[in-house]
Parts: sequence; structure tokens; C-alpha cells
Amino acid sequence: MKILIAVIAYNEEQNIVNTLNDLINNNFGYDVVVIDNGSTDETASICKKMNIQCLSHCINSGNSSGTLTTYFMYANKNAYDVLCQFDGDHQHIASELNKIINPVLSDEADFVIGSRFLNDEGFKSYFFRRIGINIFSYLCSKILKRRITDVTSGFRCYNKKVIRLFGKQFRHEINDTIQLLLLAGFAGSKIVEVPVKMRERKFGVSEFNLSNAVLFPFYGMLNLLGSLLQKNNIKKLREIWD
Repeated sequence: MKILIAVIAYNEEQNIVNTLNDLINNNFGYDVVVIDNGSTDETASICKKMNIQCLSHCINSGNSSGTLTTYFMYANKNAYDVLCQFDGDHQHIASELNKIINPVLSDEADFVIGSRFLNDEGFKSYFFRRIGINIFSYLCSKILKRRITDVTSGFRCYNKKVIRLFGKQFRHEINDTIQLLLLAGFAGSKIVEVPVKMRERKFGVSEFNLSNAVLFPFYGMLNLLGSLLQKNNIKKLREIWD
């Protein structure tokens, strides 16, 4: 099985060394690629010095969701069987990777979400952020008819069906993790959550600032409604599960 860990990063020069060393020190034989979202600092050059392949966007896509299309297309083009997203801010923990990979390897899931909220361990995100997460997790749970607790988690794993769906059959820009989750669910994927631990960011600035906190519910609802409008089109792609 070919397994790829896609590290997404934007201006993470203070965190990327620790992130990559964590992956190297917990080497399970997985390939690693960094998807650099148009960084203006030394993120890309640090990756090259560490002999880690880095794919850099020529401009920043506006948010981290812009990296999804890149890593899905890269994984599909290079025939990977399993793909994981791993954030470059050193909040994700490499030793937790097998928790999200094993359900895919055992064919229990097509799409695995590492949830911060299933166990009372590790960093949970900030108070106002958690309010939005809880609201949209509840709405997505109702729509998909399965329990979702951490709809914004960036610690995720996908099997080859999901890779092919977003890397070949449905190569449109994904604007939000809510959209990604709902479209995968509408296409028939088996979605599972597992408990994971995360760290609090120590260096750099999160994309989730005061402005994003205010706009998050608005954009989240737009992405949810937009995904519902795409439901019938995405159902036509169910043949990839056959």
C-alpha cells in the first residue's frame, strides 16, 4: 500500500522543522510531501534543505482549503492508495497517524476524521471556535445521518476512492472542510471519526483570527447550502465505489 502524508503549510518557518522532524522520527515508511500555500517566508527552502519534497503555490489561495485540490491531484497522479492531511503548524502529532490510517487499511472507512472531542485529551481549540465547530458538526451529523463531532479537523485520512473522487472525477476547488465532508458523504463514502490528541500552536499566527471568527458562521452556512445544491451531481459519481 502506498501511503502519502500531505503536510499543508503557509508561512510556517517557525513550525515546519519540528513538524517534519516529528514525521521523520516516527517514520512508518510513508511518503511525505509539503503543500506550500504561497508562503512568503522560508517554509519552502527549509523543506528543500531537509530533503522533503515541497510543492509551492505561486500565490496564496486565501485559506488552507486551497491546498486540498493540490494534494488530491498529486496523490491520484502518483497512484497512492492512502492519503493523510497533516498540518504544518505542529499541532498534529505523528504518533497519532496510525489511528486515522488503520480504519482505512482495514476497509472500515473511506474517510477518517481525527476528532479532538471524542476524548478529553489534548488541545481542543478556542472557545468561540468551538461554538462554530459544534453547530456545524451537529448540522452535518443530521444531513449525513451519522455522528460528526469535529467537522473542521484538518487531521484526516482518505482511501483510494476518495482520492480518485477529488483528484479526478470532481476536480473543483474545495472551499471548506464542511463541503469536503458533505460531498464525500453524498458520493457514498464510509465516514468514521476516531479520537486523537493535538497540540496547541506555539509559534506563528493561525489563519483563524478575529475576522475569520466573525465570518466563520456565514461562510460555513454558505458552504453547507452550496454542498446541498451539489448533492445530485455528486451522486452521479457513485460508480467509483463499484
